[in-house]
Amino acid sequence: MLQSTRSGSGGTTVGVVAEVIPLFPLSHVLLPGMPLPLHVFEERYQNLLTDIAEAVGGARFGVVALRSGTEARTEWARDDGPDVEAIGTLAEILELEPRDDGTSDLLSVGSRRFRIAELLTEGKPYLRAAVEFLDERDGPLRGDQVTRARDLLGLYDAILVRLAGRATGSELPDDASALSYQIAARLPLPPGERQELLVLDTTAERLQRLSALLRREIALLRGTRSIAVSPAVLRIASAAN
Repeated sequence: MLQSTRSGSGGTTVGVVAEVIPLFPLSHVLLPGMPLPLHVFEERYQNLLTDIAEAVGGARFGVVALRSGTEARTEWARDDGPDVEAIGTLAEILELEPRDDGTSDLLSVGSRRFRIAELLTEGKPYLRAAVEFLDERDGPLRGDQVTRARDLLGLYDAILVRLAGRATGSELPDDASALSYQIAARLPLPPGERQELLVLDTTAERLQRLSALLRREIALLRGTRSIAVSPAVLRIASAAN
């Protein structure tokens, strides 16, 4: 194993790198701190769960988003692997419940981001990769960026309650990095945009991008139908531009 402090697009690598982990390619982008329930029915992924059950660091696997196609092995057995994103998130299993029919239900949570150094398609029935784990850096983070993101999400929730009778969630974390991922998870973003947020190097960049996305989503909600919004709330959106 190697030590790395390499930085660049997609994050700064830290600590031990080139660790081999099993991969679960999905059409879903897992963000750090977010839950991921899965129903596992394919034999190869049952094998994956068996292999990681007694892992020293706990049962965990990597989740990477598919750029195209599906994760079916028949589609990548003849080449270098499936078409997956280079940046993914480690999923740590919290609960695992085997079923009588041979399937399993599990609940996992996203923890650390990683960058794929090399896809490994041989030796196991499931995909594996040598990965480099990425550091979470705040970057040139300003307090007003955190406040703006919170205010914009509050405005988004207020409009959503009027339209649908519900909000995206309740309490938000105090930590700026966790806040950025929480907001990203609450917004109805397509996988491509959620992946872009996952890849961003710093919390400051992520919150800046999220503020723009929140303004867009607020405009879309407002366009759904005429909504009476108080002047104080309107000033929040204007100040965020």
